[in-house]
Amino acid sequence: MIALISGRLAVKDPAGTVVVDTGNVGYRIFVSLNTLMRLPEVGEDLILHTVTVVRDDAMHLFGFGDTQEKDLFNLLVQVKGIGPKVALSLLGGLKPADLKNAIYREDAGWISTVPGVGKKTAERIVLELKDKVQPGGEDLAAVVVGVEEQMISDVVSALANLGYPASLSRKTVQDILNKDGRPEDFTGIIRESLKMLSGRKM
Repeated sequence: MIALISGRLAVKDPAGTVVVDTGNVGYRIFVSLNTLMRLPEVGEDLILHTVTVVRDDAMHLFGFGDTQEKDLFNLLVQVKGIGPKVALSLLGGLKPADLKNAIYREDAGWISTVPGVGKKTAERIVLELKDKVQPGGEDLAAVVVGVEEQMISDVVSALANLGYPASLSRKTVQDILNKDGRPEDFTGIIRESLKMLSGRKM
């Protein structure tokens, strides 16, 4: 199976696919939003770690910017009901370290804020993978202990209901909680989040 592809980035589709020109062949590869945002400009060289998924009617390549994301993808697709496309959505909605921390802390509410991932699916991910991951050591590790994780999930859900993208909402909440003089209650966090989001480009 193809485990790594090196070549020139020929096409970068915002929908989540790229084409890598290796000289004689152009490979179409599905990537997560996080990987897509880290790719170089079209025409530049790149290397992607890949997973090959073979089905009865097709063979697809899924590409990752680093081995951490690739390894987490391989774990996710082992969960009942999680296919490659849903796994990519999870890796696009949460950074690998965020997702690992959420699984380790059994925070299904946080995972379910990813578009297309329901509460039951998130709970199944936690149940099947909680003993297979270790904390990511970044991002969520910086979240202030004094604020309950469920409150954070509730804030992100509330912002999503107001039309703000879940990934942007999560980043905003994290920024607020890492600041000095941060609000400690739900209302204060919502108010501060809306203030910051109104000044950010959607």
